[in-house]
Amino acid sequence: VKDDNGKWRVVLVSEAKHQGKDIENIIAGKLVGKKNNQDLMAAGNAIERAYKNVNEIANFMLSERYFPYILFLEGSNFLTENVTVKRPDGREVTLIYNDGTLNRLDRLTAANYGMPINTNLCENRFVKCSGATIMLQAASIYTKGEGGHWNDEDMIMVMLEVARTSLKMLGSDLFSQLSKR
Repeated sequence: VKDDNGKWRVVLVSEAKHQGKDIENIIAGKLVGKKNNQDLMAAGNAIERAYKNVNEIANFMLSERYFPYILFLEGSNFLTENVTVKRPDGREVTLIYNDGTLNRLDRLTAANYGMPINTNLCENRFVKCSGATIMLQAASIYTKGEGGHWNDEDMIMVMLEVARTSLKMLGSDLFSQLSKR
């Protein structure tokens, strides 16, 4: 948006990532791995590009008091709870959410300083350290932690909430500029 001073300001940035098809493969009866003899595929590192994207936007927004970056995650590499899935032959396979070979959520929680996921973190946090104040720009990370899929309506609701927070922060910023005149 263009603010009252004619400056363009970022209101919302979002990215959706899917990584891990283990649940879909198990339901379909598909075995994976080099010899097609495994229930689960070791997680890849494709998601690490998302961390780079978050950092690029954070650098761009260093002068702002808010950070409207949303990362939507889905797939078996972003579980937040154990999930048991039944194969067509009736055998059950449990995906352990904190198994390091499967879960990649920890690769991204550095982008929100370990703050809660599925939470609007748009408003920057300020912490004091050795007499200095440090601004934390935390990405708002949302995941379908049980292995579900995002639908458009759910993502739109989250994006609207973060955009409203951005606009509230911009309004507050403009109001404080007017007060100083």
